[in-house]
Amino acid sequence: MLNRLNLLAMVLILSAPCVRAENTEEDIRVRIQPVGQVRVEGADNAPVVKDTQQSTPVKKEPGQEIYETHCITCHQNGLAGAPKHRNIDDWKPRLTEKSVDELVKSAISGLNAMPPKGTCSECSAEEIKQAILFMLPSHDN
Repeated sequence: MLNRLNLLAMVLILSAPCVRAENTEEDIRVRIQPVGQVRVEGADNAPVVKDTQQSTPVKKEPGQEIYETHCITCHQNGLAGAPKHRNIDDWKPRLTEKSVDELVKSAISGLNAMPPKGTCSECSAEEIKQAILFMLPSHDN
């Protein structure tokens, strides 16, 4: 009797994973469906997704977005001698020798290791100026 019970228990244990082995297409589709959707602003027929974690939009300073996108790589840590973001010791000699408009001209032309317009070839002169003003220790417009 004990051998039959052992055999029955073994059959049940080994066949248990097979009970739900049949997955229909619908079962699979439900399990792998996306949990959210992405919408590109201005695209047609795309659902709107709101950012629920940020209640107040963060207002960026003029030039901050250009800095964060194109300038931060070199100017955050002074890579290749670049003046560091809002570091008075790095910017003071440059501001002593040049006006902000002259710094803009240098940035547009390229200077030392910095290529023309840094890494923002599509930036306008005004955008370059705003990025420079954002990087200055005292960035009074």
